Amino acid sequence: MKKVLVALVIGLSLSGSAFAQENPYSSQLDQISKNSQDIKTLQSNQASLYLKIEDLLVKYGELKGRIDDLARKIESIQTNSGASPEIKEQLNKLQAEVNALKQQTSPQASQSSQESVAKSAVVSPEESDFKKAKALFDAKEYNQAIKAFTAFQATYKNSKLNDQALYYIADSYYNLKIYDKAIINFDQIVNTYPKSQLVKKAMLKEGLSFINLGDKIDGRFLLEKVIKLYPNSPEAKQAKVYLDKTK
Repeated sequence: MKKVLVALVIGLSLSGSAFAQENPYSSQLDQISKNSQDIKTLQSNQASLYLKIEDLLVKYGELKGRIDDLARKIESIQTNSGASPEIKEQLNKLQAEVNALKQQTSPQASQSSQESVAKSAVVSPEESDFKKAKALFDAKEYNQAIKAFTAFQATYKNSKLNDQALYYIADSYYNLKIYDKAIINFDQIVNTYPKSQLVKKAMLKEGLSFINLGDKIDGRFLLEKVIKLYPNSPEAKQAKVYLDKTK
């Protein structure tokens, strides 16, 4: 009997392990877990932001009190008939500055400032991941930037930032002088995101990549295309310079 129970326990354990390995939803569960962690981080950041806003409101109240006190003192001096014209002129200027400060510290201005700070401080996981990848690119860690932007594209397949992510992948290959892969990615921008503002840059860099590989015919064709399609752009000016160099 004991042997039967032991065999049954082992069988259940193995079947459970097999189910875990074959579970088709494991990747989705991992993503849900990651999203939950991102939400917790975002909530923590928001709580910290509200504390900062409360502290700013206290300081705002103190500043407003000082401004009001200063305004009363100025008014008292201005009513003093013994003040000289020069002093009265200086007081008038000071009064104008106080009025400007009052305008800046009005409840409406304060609320607008708070909303602006709140919006800038709340960053989505998508924006955060993009910024991390961009920081690697800016630091010239091009291999790491390629990995980070590739992961970004896989995670956020419908992101509006994917044309930029693809451009930085292509430009990373360009800076690493891996021109064949740079060409593939620059060309993908032109064909996949034809309305992107990065198309003219991608086309220029693709042309230069061909030239760097020794293919002046295709390279010059793309540079001339940049000039034709975007005649008044900075990229067109650069294309003309490179065309002169490759005559």
